[in-house]
Amino acid sequence: MISILLVALGIFLIASCLYDFATTTFLASGQGSITAFINHNIYQMYFVLAKKDGRNSLLKYVGIAIVFTIIITWVLLLWLGLLLIFAAFPDSVLNGQTKEATDIAEKFYFIGFTLSTLGVGDFVPSNDIWRALTAICAFLGLITITISITYLVPVLSNAVHKRSLAMQISALGESPEKIVINCFNGKDFTDANSQLSNLANMIHTYTQNQLAYPILHHMHAVETSENIVIQFVTLDEAISIFMLHVPEALRPQRIELQLVRRALTTYLEMISYMDCTDEAPPLPDLSLIEEETGVALWNTAHEDTKELYQALSKRRRLLYSNIISDGWQWKDISTEKYDTDLDIEPLSKSYSS
Repeated sequence: MISILLVALGIFLIASCLYDFATTTFLASGQGSITAFINHNIYQMYFVLAKKDGRNSLLKYVGIAIVFTIIITWVLLLWLGLLLIFAAFPDSVLNGQTKEATDIAEKFYFIGFTLSTLGVGDFVPSNDIWRALTAICAFLGLITITISITYLVPVLSNAVHKRSLAMQISALGESPEKIVINCFNGKDFTDANSQLSNLANMIHTYTQNQLAYPILHHMHAVETSENIVIQFVTLDEAISIFMLHVPEALRPQRIELQLVRRALTTYLEMISYMDCTDEAPPLPDLSLIEEETGVALWNTAHEDTKELYQALSKRRRLLYSNIISDGWQWKDISTEKYDTDLDIEPLSKSYSS
């Protein structure tokens, strides 16, 4: 009876591991329940240790910690499941020299070197059934370890793409208002057209990558200029300003604005499982744009602006929730990124002088 229970439990662990492994590595979207549990709880542990501060350098390591924990969990589940099956029968594995039955510790060692395909040979299966099971064990170990390492490569590659996208958005301006101001060419804001088209493609690519590799969401950047959560909010607020406040004759092409808006909406639909915060984000500073560009914006009266942004309340509160869950506040979408000795502005001043 005990043997049957051990075998049943072993098969259950192996099946659970393989299902989670296949769901996470082979499906283009989603993740297994075991992987999702690890992904969420490892991040929460790091988040608490970092005191929920997005700038804490500890959060830089959370992504790689999650990846390695997932891989180790898969291997350990296979190891334990196979050990239970072999341990259910005392004579399943024999000492290679004495031909005596092995104990639980020796079976643990035997399963380990079989999964890793080392093939040491100091312990051997006792008959054809156990030899066949040993071959299956080696095959599972080879497939699991190899594909797990292969899984790590695109995750790291897409993390680089994620950081690159954030930096490209950041280069447009240090805040939503600055993005709008920097797109002004002295007559209108059409200089943004080429940038918006490129960004829409990159945002769609990132969203699909995160669907395929949900762990990307927890690949955290502690610099606001490299943090995709911060930069998506900054860009979305800038698009709102273009669509709601810039006169139609002066704004970027409608199709370009719509492409970026829809790309950002696709991203928001992916994270719509979050509970929206009850706190409404502050309204943009439209006076700064008028002062810098000399353009008379539309809907600048407080009541008009408040009514317009009320229609965007759910969208903006979801963006705010995403910021908070990543350790930031709404004020962090406005930074002083270009304030160093390496900035191009001091260089420009030196040329002009």
